This record gives sequence, structure tokens and C-alpha cells, in this order.
Amino acid sequence: MLDRVYDLIQLEELSGGDQDFISMMVDTFLEHTPGQLDELIKAQASNDMVTFGAISHKIKPNIDMFGIKKIIQDIRDLEQLGKAGQNNSELQTKLANVEAELIIAFEQLRQR
Repeated sequence: MLDRVYDLIQLEELSGGDQDFISMMVDTFLEHTPGQLDELIKAQASNDMVTFGAISHKIKPNIDMFGIKKIIQDIRDLEQLGKAGQNNSELQTKLANVEAELIIAFEQLRQR
């Protein structure tokens, strides 16, 4: 089993340890973020960098809230690269990192 790629400490602090609230936030994350990731990948593939930057911006707070530390900087960089219209190898590498780590986080959160 892989080490846990997420950390719920921010959610625990925000909720005062309310497990119902944490469960609701996890459910919401799992309901919306996989689709946003798919949209992000499609925006990059179609070179729609305005949409890419906007979706990166939407995903960023979730990555922060769920403590997915390995890709916090990558998602920030993706947002900036998208806003700058830079669909280059750096963006593609960071997008692959974000996708891989989020897929692991989705699976781990479903099993929590």
C-alpha cells in the first residue's frame, strides 16, 4: 500500500473535528474533482489555455485543503502557465504529475 498522499489536518481544524463535515467535504471533492481533472486534460489537449488556467484555479484550493503536498506547487505553476498561454513541456510534465497524484488521492479517499 502506498503512503497516504493526502492530509486532512486542515479539514479537521476547519471543522473542529466534526467527522460528518469532513465526510461531506471528502464526498464533494470526490464528486467534483475527477471531472475537473478530465476538463483540465481536455483543455490542455485542445490548447484552450484560458479554460486550462480557470480550471487549474478551481482545483488549486482543493489540493491545498486536502493537503496533497506533492503537487501543491505544480498546480500553482499550472495555473500561471495556463494564464500565460504556455502549453509547453513544463506544463505537460506538471499536468502528468498532478493527474497521477490526484488519481492516487481519489482512490485513497474512497477507501478511507
